Amino acid sequence: MGPGGSRRGRRAALTTAICAALWLTALAGPPPASAADPASGRTAEAAEAAEAGAGYDPSVAEESAESTALAAARASGEPVEVLALRGETREVFATPHGTLEAREYVTPVWTRAGGEWRAVDLDLAVRADGTVGPVASTVGLAFSPGGDTTLVRLSRNGRELALSWPRPLPEPRLAGPTAHYPEILPGVELRLTAVPDGFLSLLVVSSPEAAAHPELEQLRFGLAAEGMTVAVTADGGLAATDAGAGGTVFEAPAPLMWDSGQPDAEEAAARVAATEDGTAPPSAAEGPGAASRIAELGVEVADGGSALVLTPAAELLTGEDTSYPVFIDPQWHSPRASAWTMTSKAYPGTRYWQFNGKNDEGLGNCTGWSGCTSGDVKRLMYRMDTSRFAGTRVLSAEFVVRNVHSAQCSNHPVELWRTKAISSSTNWNTQNASGFWIERLRTESFNYGSGLSGCKPAGDAEFPIRAAVQQAADSRTSTMTFGLRAGNETSPYHWKRFHKNAHLRVEYNRPPRQIPMAQLTMEYGGTCRGPADPVGVRTLGQLRAAGVTDPDGDSVRVQVQIKRGSEILWNSGLTTAKASGSQHAVTMPAGLPQGETLHWIIRPYDGRDYGPWSSDGSPTGCYFVYDTTVPQAPVISSAQYPASDPEDPQDPWRDGTGKYGTFTFSTDDPSITAYRYGVNGDPHPANRVATTAGAPATVQVLPDRPGVHMVTAQALDAAGNLSEIRTYQFRVGTGSGERMAWQLNEPEGTQHFAASAPARTAALHGGATTGAPGAPAAGGTALALDGSSGYAATDGPVVDTGGPFTVSAWARLDHKPDHAAIVVTQTGAHRPGFELYYSATQDSWAFNQYREDAPDDDRMARVLAGTEVRTGEWTHLVGSYDGATLRLYVDGVLAGSLAYRAAWDARGPVQLGVGRYGTEQKSWFPGQVDEVQLLGGAVHDGTASVERLYAGERLDTEPALPALAVFGLDEEAGADSVGGDARALPATAEGGVTAGAEGPFDRAVRFNGTDGLARTTTGAVRTDRSFSVSAWARLETAPDAAAVIATQLSDARPGFELYYSATYDRWAFNQYSADGPGSRPVRAMQPDGESARVGEWTHLLGVHDQVSDTLTLYVNGRQADRVALGGAWHATGPVQFGAGRYDDVVKSFFPGEIADVRIWDRVVTGYEAGRLHQQPVDVAARWMFEETGTDGGTGGTTPDAAGTGNALTLRGGAGVGDGFVDLGALELDGVTGHADTATVPADLSRGFTVAAWAQAAAAPDGPVTLISAAGEHHSALTVRFVPDAHDPAWGSWQVTVPERDAPQARVVTVGNSLASDVREWHHVAVAYDGLDHRLRLYVNGRLAETVCTEDPLPECTEEQSWADQVTVFPATASFQAGRGLADGEWGGHWPGSVDDLWVFDGPLTAEQIGELAAGVSGMPTEVPGTP
Repeated sequence: MGPGGSRRGRRAALTTAICAALWLTALAGPPPASAADPASGRTAEAAEAAEAGAGYDPSVAEESAESTALAAARASGEPVEVLALRGETREVFATPHGTLEAREYVTPVWTRAGGEWRAVDLDLAVRADGTVGPVASTVGLAFSPGGDTTLVRLSRNGRELALSWPRPLPEPRLAGPTAHYPEILPGVELRLTAVPDGFLSLLVVSSPEAAAHPELEQLRFGLAAEGMTVAVTADGGLAATDAGAGGTVFEAPAPLMWDSGQPDAEEAAARVAATEDGTAPPSAAEGPGAASRIAELGVEVADGGSALVLTPAAELLTGEDTSYPVFIDPQWHSPRASAWTMTSKAYPGTRYWQFNGKNDEGLGNCTGWSGCTSGDVKRLMYRMDTSRFAGTRVLSAEFVVRNVHSAQCSNHPVELWRTKAISSSTNWNTQNASGFWIERLRTESFNYGSGLSGCKPAGDAEFPIRAAVQQAADSRTSTMTFGLRAGNETSPYHWKRFHKNAHLRVEYNRPPRQIPMAQLTMEYGGTCRGPADPVGVRTLGQLRAAGVTDPDGDSVRVQVQIKRGSEILWNSGLTTAKASGSQHAVTMPAGLPQGETLHWIIRPYDGRDYGPWSSDGSPTGCYFVYDTTVPQAPVISSAQYPASDPEDPQDPWRDGTGKYGTFTFSTDDPSITAYRYGVNGDPHPANRVATTAGAPATVQVLPDRPGVHMVTAQALDAAGNLSEIRTYQFRVGTGSGERMAWQLNEPEGTQHFAASAPARTAALHGGATTGAPGAPAAGGTALALDGSSGYAATDGPVVDTGGPFTVSAWARLDHKPDHAAIVVTQTGAHRPGFELYYSATQDSWAFNQYREDAPDDDRMARVLAGTEVRTGEWTHLVGSYDGATLRLYVDGVLAGSLAYRAAWDARGPVQLGVGRYGTEQKSWFPGQVDEVQLLGGAVHDGTASVERLYAGERLDTEPALPALAVFGLDEEAGADSVGGDARALPATAEGGVTAGAEGPFDRAVRFNGTDGLARTTTGAVRTDRSFSVSAWARLETAPDAAAVIATQLSDARPGFELYYSATYDRWAFNQYSADGPGSRPVRAMQPDGESARVGEWTHLLGVHDQVSDTLTLYVNGRQADRVALGGAWHATGPVQFGAGRYDDVVKSFFPGEIADVRIWDRVVTGYEAGRLHQQPVDVAARWMFEETGTDGGTGGTTPDAAGTGNALTLRGGAGVGDGFVDLGALELDGVTGHADTATVPADLSRGFTVAAWAQAAAAPDGPVTLISAAGEHHSALTVRFVPDAHDPAWGSWQVTVPERDAPQARVVTVGNSLASDVREWHHVAVAYDGLDHRLRLYVNGRLAETVCTEDPLPECTEEQSWADQVTVFPATASFQAGRGLADGEWGGHWPGSVDDLWVFDGPLTAEQIGELAAGVSGMPTEVPGTP
């Protein structure tokens, strides 16, 4: 143990508490993408995806309690308390200038009662059960109301210490915190006083006659200790030791007795003077005075632990020199991190632990003051909790203690020291030993509380000690002990008195966390490489860091160093500040030495503090060799995914996941014959594309999740020489949602099943106003555009401009401008995908598509109308493309057409009223626009579609697909956006179809397998382009023929089928080779050895990837098969559930239930497939411990508040007592007590979250288990506390996961040491993502990371409270609270309380866990964050 404190876990250096969102960046780095070529190259870890729109920013950290409070403080200009960090002795405030200020008190100031924080209130009152107790204390405390009742009961976490008096007690008189029991013996009064964590007992013997009573020769109390063993300690005190934990639950220092003291004449005069100047001399009833005679009592625990015998010192009790009254204690407390004591030179062997019950004590030489013994000198010590500050940067720190009395009205110095640790054994002799007083921290001169006229009243003395607290924070010291000494211990004029409840006031900042190597790249050089594999670079480009975050949400800058060995060659200085989560880039300097191995490192800065260098601890720098002989890297470009600009704070997120991008490699070097590339990793030999003389070559890349991705490339010549690596970063937003979805969760009796489709919103800008008179045929109002700044824009694309689509709009020109005027367009990166507009040069309505999405390329395919353009009149325009021909219709008549087959997919927003070309906006429309419709198919001559559009109708069934967005533009005047509804297709039941069946998460629809089906009026997607379809299905029986779940029909054969194959007894997904008799199906199917399981819900996903020309089947989130397709065609019929159709014959009926059918008009990636199977997080079980039932005498049960029937059975003496969150908590004895369920509420292997509040009754002497989920040999997970070897009240929370349920299995352990005293309440949560195989352990809402810096402490051990590549086996036996299973043996019983225990299906986010960790009373039993 370090001097003056306890070092938790023997850790070191720099510790970061990663709140809420830092989890995102803890695993940041480019998320995986895949190339169309099956050899897609290596991938890197990804940021977690979020459910958001196209504007999703994956690098923005989620809010933590601290960051939320800091934002509120900045906004209000006032400090805001971070309630989630409040503790019994702690308050934390966010300041308006962006820091946190903590106040750590010695004695408790808050307590938890009825699920709420309450200020400690020790005033006594009579309770409903007749006992007497304090209004609000940190322990259970009940005094006798008199009579034959127990004298006092002191309880905590199900442990109870009870003392009784051997004869009936009088009714007490209550005065504040004290109960006075008069005449418990003749002339003897008993006083019981409540203190925040225990009580003081005091026998007041009033006279020699009272002292002569024979029962005072030995005071005999009845003693009962439930769950504990009471014994006399080595120093003569008492300890109630927990039977399970082995630590102390309650303690009493060696009991003392003292008399009232007899001051000499000088001292008596001083007392009179003190009284006259208004300062009352301390009463001997408050504790021994300086003139008191003191003795320790004999202590014995007798009668097998059922009696406590105190033996007063006869020479003091009845001595001739005794001054009455005589006072006899002891005092009982629950030990905690903080403590205080006094030592007296006049009584060098006497212990004054916790001031012997006094509120204040003296300091210095008290000769002549308040009855002091001549020459007596007193010193004070305070032990304080500093665990809160581990890993922080301390900006200021003050030791604050109230000076309640000073001998004089003039200032005198007081010294503050850092000392060795104190205990109830500390006395003058122990503190006077060499080395006890370690370091003088500060000397301050002051005077408060002298009481004389014109002098200062009692006030706080403050000692600035920033350096000392910073040292404790750096070394993770859990407690510090401070000592006060008078600056002059020979002069009585330096005498002062100080209150017991000192506190630390610490303003601190949490530095930004270390930037992982995985988030570092070189513009020329690729990923960060270690010293064994330096990359050769020819070009000194940018050094990049992705996702640089600050835990408090502060803006962040970065600094880069380039080094040769330990020599610093270049310092970048700090970059421009950016929002937390941003990318940063620094350009390398010219003049670096060539041909030598160099490396670069980076660190973040939040405006106050630096985070660690990226190379601190186990990571390394990023190594490279600057070599101008290395061939130059190729150029990389992409129209769909333009290069990300880390310096642009508005750098947009591009649509999106599940959509391919074309990436072009090029070079001016004619010797180049091939390019090698990588996706989210360095170029891989398997990823090779040929070229001739360095000509451009392209690859298709499919981003599989949101985030910052990268493509890397090298050029190769014929000799195989490789160029330097070029790194191209791009940003990908969340992919578009389902084209259409049917939940099929209607109640019983329903025959029509609703569909949903994503709505679009277009924001209004500039001079765009709603409420203008609309086109008569459309009805309603219109959008007015001023022709210079007014337009509307969506946040992403609506139609795929590379395939068939139609755009329809009503337009009215106020005047003919001298430039083009855009009615509707869908933009690209550089050029639009289409424009429906007025051409000023041709004085004609027009419809076009640009030939290429390239800058300065204005080649286009355009159709002009031969009709007159009239201002002030409404004109109906339709532009349509069927994959081969562009057509323009004006007022319902074909005005022109043009053959065209080079269309491409524009990925930008739809805009009304203006065009966009790169970053330039122009071609403003002056007039009004109404009823804009965008459809996912083409209209043709000879159909009624154009006429219907002209008539003001909205198309549902033509052209074969419903509208993707219809902007009616009927909003009231003053709107700031306009809505575009997508047309959804409800399905109608036929035959044996029953709604309201039980589904996998909600209701489902049952199909009878003989004639039951449901059908829409038209199709949902083009089956000749990329699409995906998913559903939940459950077979009731295995049919003899195929059983179709979902299909899109056509004339002779369906466009696709998601179905059960009876021939193979497997799930399958197919498309037919043609829409005709005899066409063959191409199917992706479960592999050999697997089969469809009757009676089990299964999630199926079929994906048609047009680019790779493949079909893929996913079963329960995992890829089952992928096959080459060989081309596809478009099925024009409706969507159908529960049966297929072939040559107009309906068959292949499905016998079972179907739920949650979804169809997308894009590829759904493997990453998303897992998320679909995982489904939204749901509450699997919650135990609040508010009530118990009975269960055959096992100890009762506590119900599952989630209503899932997973009651916990209490066993081995487990019970329910006072809780933290609400009213009740599970109380466990640490020996046999536990609670269990009959089954495990969640499939842990798929993903889960478990969370609970926990408090130990005492410091455990070994690992103890909070919760577990049992298999046959092991618990699939065990959440436990492992005490520190030097100070068992501190340690590490851990989660252990065996790799399999077998003897001697390898175990993965994740630890989190960011906790304070285990005897306090802590929130512990474990979240596991079964798809990413990522395990996270949160303590009090935080992840933890310990980085050993360049100059770490010798005992520094790196730690992070998360792990990847973890597999959790599916535990099936039981869920356990309070014990764990290892190698077939139960053990590690929890010695304390458990409250608000949750189990979730699926992993919660850091922000959701933060909500649980806030400990809010009355939280509903639902997923946190549910609207």
